[in-house]
Amino acid sequence: MFCRKAKRVGTVAHYIGVTTWYFVVIFLAIWFNEVLQIPSLFGLPFRVIGFVLTALGLSLIGWTCWLQFGVGEGTTSFSEPTGKLVTSGPYGIVRNPMMYGQFVVFAGVGFFLDLGAMFVVLPLAILAMHGVIVWVEEPSLKRRFGEEWVRYAQRVPRWIPRFGKTPGSR
Repeated sequence: MFCRKAKRVGTVAHYIGVTTWYFVVIFLAIWFNEVLQIPSLFGLPFRVIGFVLTALGLSLIGWTCWLQFGVGEGTTSFSEPTGKLVTSGPYGIVRNPMMYGQFVVFAGVGFFLDLGAMFVVLPLAILAMHGVIVWVEEPSLKRRFGEEWVRYAQRVPRWIPRFGKTPGSR
């Protein structure tokens, strides 16, 4: 019972951390926009595009979480990880579709809130997440799923989607 509660606390802490990450990136962009006195760059058409991008990014994040919970039989948290490797849906195109969703949300917020500085902060956020993916997440997945992960990683690219037939696909 105690172990289950501890895992649940870890999962809640994970989601608080993810939410904090979103606020940090957005508030950094707002702060840089003020400090650098970046003038208004994006008119109404870009704000509409920003709204659409934000909605698309949140939809992609929702889809990937649903796959992790349903197909993977776990959570996106390290304290209650999936029991199965998810390779379907957007995970069949690129290994990190949830991160893509986050980056699309950040770009959308940048356009929607007219934050030119978001496009300075966003590459830094992408580099930070790349480090987490390469040095933390992928080694953990390799330990948990072994050869299944290795075959998946060889077949599906980390960041640049490969559309169409991939090696080993039917």
